[in-house]
Amino acid sequence: MPYAEEEDTRKVQTAVIGRAESDWPVFLPYDHDDFDRFMRGRTRDDFYCGVLLGGCGKKLSPRRYTDKKCHFAHRSPVHCRRTETGEDSADHLYIGRAVADWLKQQGQRAVQPVYKPKEHQVRDVVDVSYEAGRRLIRVQLARRSKREWEEADAELRVRHSELDWFFGPDSLLANWQVERQGFALRVQCQSLGAIRTVEIGTQFPDRPVEWTSLSECTLAPEGIVTPSLLRTPSGIVPRHTAPAEPAPPPPSPLLTPASVLITDAALSHASDTHRWFDVSIRVNARLSLPARADSPDVHHTYLPMDATLSLDSDGTWLIEAGALQRIQTDPADRSADSAGPSADTHTPSHEEQSLPPEADLVASFRRTLENAARSKNVVTMATLCKGASLHGHTLPEDRWRELLLRVEQPRTPGKPVLSALIKGRDGGPAPFFKEILHGLGWTKRFSNTELLDIWNRERRRVHAAYSRSSQVNPPSLPHQVAHREPPGRVRGKRSDSAAARRRAAFDALLDMAHEARQAGDLDTFELNLFLAERAALSTDAHETLRDHTDWLADQRADELYETWERLAALIDTINRDGDDLYPDQLRRALRSAEELAEEVGDDLAAEERGDIACWQRHLERMTERLTLSQIRGHAIAVRVALRQAAREGRTTTWGELALRIGAPLAALDPDDKIAVLVEVDRETPDDSPPLSALVTAHGGDRPHPLYQQILFNLDRIAPPAEALFMHWRMALRRHSELR
Repeated sequence: MPYAEEEDTRKVQTAVIGRAESDWPVFLPYDHDDFDRFMRGRTRDDFYCGVLLGGCGKKLSPRRYTDKKCHFAHRSPVHCRRTETGEDSADHLYIGRAVADWLKQQGQRAVQPVYKPKEHQVRDVVDVSYEAGRRLIRVQLARRSKREWEEADAELRVRHSELDWFFGPDSLLANWQVERQGFALRVQCQSLGAIRTVEIGTQFPDRPVEWTSLSECTLAPEGIVTPSLLRTPSGIVPRHTAPAEPAPPPPSPLLTPASVLITDAALSHASDTHRWFDVSIRVNARLSLPARADSPDVHHTYLPMDATLSLDSDGTWLIEAGALQRIQTDPADRSADSAGPSADTHTPSHEEQSLPPEADLVASFRRTLENAARSKNVVTMATLCKGASLHGHTLPEDRWRELLLRVEQPRTPGKPVLSALIKGRDGGPAPFFKEILHGLGWTKRFSNTELLDIWNRERRRVHAAYSRSSQVNPPSLPHQVAHREPPGRVRGKRSDSAAARRRAAFDALLDMAHEARQAGDLDTFELNLFLAERAALSTDAHETLRDHTDWLADQRADELYETWERLAALIDTINRDGDDLYPDQLRRALRSAEELAEEVGDDLAAEERGDIACWQRHLERMTERLTLSQIRGHAIAVRVALRQAAREGRTTTWGELALRIGAPLAALDPDDKIAVLVEVDRETPDDSPPLSALVTAHGGDRPHPLYQQILFNLDRIAPPAEALFMHWRMALRRHSELR
């Protein structure tokens, strides 16, 4: 008989009040004392298995117990397919009502919570709109991929002028929000006696989530401000990163007469009240140097190093420098400015003048890194310098950062960091890798361990992205043209005709590639791009293909990274819940993980493959264990045998049961024996003695050693060891009375 047609034995902890479609949730506390407080002012006819809970809409009856958990129960006959019945099963309603009430307290009107938006199921998301739908708070409760979230975010921002996100306890998307804006807002519910309270958390990188109540938060035009956040002129920022309140600026110093001379001026811009000029000046100032520093020579020009500029007590400009660096200047310039330094005294040194142009350096670095990516190698800074003909030159770290940030352009979401292929002297990331990440928009503060993990992950992503597109973009070899005599007239026509055909083929292939790109057909796009490169004649054609190839590499990287995200989420689930899965369930999960890991590749999925291997070894040790379907099959036969034993007023053993049903039950793993008997008693009413009490230890004079664990798994009272024997005897006595 289907479960829905039998007596309802599920323990339902939540309901709604008033009517079946209500969004007013209630939580029935477990304890009987809290039950009495909960029922004050209420009747037993007030509660419904709410539609917004995924329920049937029928009435529920509150059940009070002193020896087990209080709960709601359906009234017979039961035809309900509700799947979530625990204390958190109505949290989406608690959250939606709390956010709506808070918005009204903030002075908002036309506040409307929606618990099942279009294309979503109950408990997936909650939308709370206000200001006549112009602004929206989306509460994300269900797990979603990064791409699904970004698509939803983009769609909602088109329809609403302002959008704020709350992320539930099970949503992993908060980490992406932290990456994007430096913080994320979390939401959770906690049980407090007979009520569920809503808490708002602020999540930062490398810090625990800071929880507070909604009443402590405020609504600003820029968004929601929690006590851990600060509203500033530039937007909402983490309070712990905001600079201290600046001291009032000191009054502008007055220049002493003749301390500054203007030698050249050009009008910059003007208003009705003022005009602004770009000027060259000569400054009379006081210089402070450490005692160990060399003194300046009047015949030479210097740059102050590590210098600060302030006003001395007598109104003279004070330059405090750590050292002086002598520079070469043109004698004419020096004589013209002998009265004082000019605004621009720095002339590039011979070493600086000999550097290749910046564009050439960027192109060389990119070419070297891409070649390393295709061959799945890494490079050193010395290799990059050699490829760019920087013989004998040393670039400072800030210069490396500037050049490599240009190498990373154009930047698209999900694109791997090419600079992760550069290793430092210690074999780890280059010393400027963290600054490159920050320059690319990574706002998180990294520990050394986290930085190493990111470097390894990005390196694998780069290798994976370029190895998949290597067929499309093999290193272009220069065309070697043999030195021949000028061709004859007929031969020239043939050559021109062949070139024209190649150009036509190139154009046609490029058109087909463009159509495939527009349609999102990456495989066809890749094939046409490969054929077009073979037909390309000129450098310009190869440059055109390069743009397409870069786009393809970005798309493949995005595709690969999304697959890796799904794999990582699945492995996290297996690591968390694997011990609670039956072998066939675990086997299916590992099979799915292996398929994703195969798609991602060994480099990017190295850590996940290690976890898969560990769980496969665990699964091999479980090969003698029963599958879920086998457990249920044994439970049906054992239930029949135990009911027969109860009618006959006798007990039995595992060995006798094995002979009766023809299955090797006595040799089962203890956990499987527990699982079989739990399934046997899953249909036993709570006020009836468990059938599993009839299974005894050898000799029949004491309960089976697994009896206490079975009671616990059935959510029945599991007495301490010293009282277990008496509890078992009472269960047998009740079986005898019920015969």
